Amino acid sequence: MKDLTNLLQLGQGNTPLIRLFNLEKKLQWKGQLWAKCEYQNPTGSFKDRGSVAEIKETIRLKKKGVVCASTGNMAASLAAYAARASLPCIVVLPDKTPESKMKQADIADAVLIKIKGNYDDCVKEAEKLVQKKDYLLCGDYEIRRKGQTTIGEELGKFPLSFDAFICPVGNGTVGCAIAEGLAKYNKFPAFIGVQGKGADPLTVAFNKTLSPIIPIKEPKTVASAMRVGNPLDGDLTLSWVRKTKGQMLSVSDEEIFFAQKLLAVTEGIYVEPAAAATVAIIPKLLERKKCMTLILTGSGLKN
Repeated sequence: MKDLTNLLQLGQGNTPLIRLFNLEKKLQWKGQLWAKCEYQNPTGSFKDRGSVAEIKETIRLKKKGVVCASTGNMAASLAAYAARASLPCIVVLPDKTPESKMKQADIADAVLIKIKGNYDDCVKEAEKLVQKKDYLLCGDYEIRRKGQTTIGEELGKFPLSFDAFICPVGNGTVGCAIAEGLAKYNKFPAFIGVQGKGADPLTVAFNKTLSPIIPIKEPKTVASAMRVGNPLDGDLTLSWVRKTKGQMLSVSDEEIFFAQKLLAVTEGIYVEPAAAATVAIIPKLLERKKCMTLILTGSGLKN
């Protein structure tokens, strides 16, 4: 098989890592706060790293197209990279997905199937479609996680060692991928996961010792990217959080909106609600870390 690197290249990866000096001052944070700016990927979110890996696998397996369930970011990303590879793309989305997120996939000619239900319902529908078509089932599975480990690898190469990274958690895939990427450099900063209240089954399980993950049937949070009631990588996420002596915490819609505004006012950075949750969680941390990086997963233009 020929090298697909150039064929699928849209400029994903190697996103900026910047110091948040103004936010440190505003929060009276004595240590360092950094931001990994994943919103600067081609379609505006970290999903592009995993989409490349899945499209490569689709071509390798000679599948005829791709199918995924999405709350928006993955739809936009997979549709873009499928178009780049001249492959058809089907996306199953909750009918309440923000128009700004659906538009990106729509303009790339993806077939959008909107259903009444949540993300977990969309996953089931995507699985049914794959059984009918010779398409690759894409989403927060192993192939995508491997593609997203590059975030952790880039942090691992950075000369500064981080004590922790704060990451939004929906299915948990990207946080696990970052931890795996950092581990390649023998670095194990605390994985601090944040969820929206009302869609926080992992936070609940983490705070109850040895409690199983109890799915939330109707997850509710303003952060659509984290509106997942039954995380696909839930157990793996909790494993990494505990292994790195991290935390799982949740924040309210009000706290998310406040943090979104705060980041824009102090640093000029406009991110989606899920990414803003990484800022909202800082005052709640049990232990003040000397050096942390916030994973700013998506652009605020996707609200």
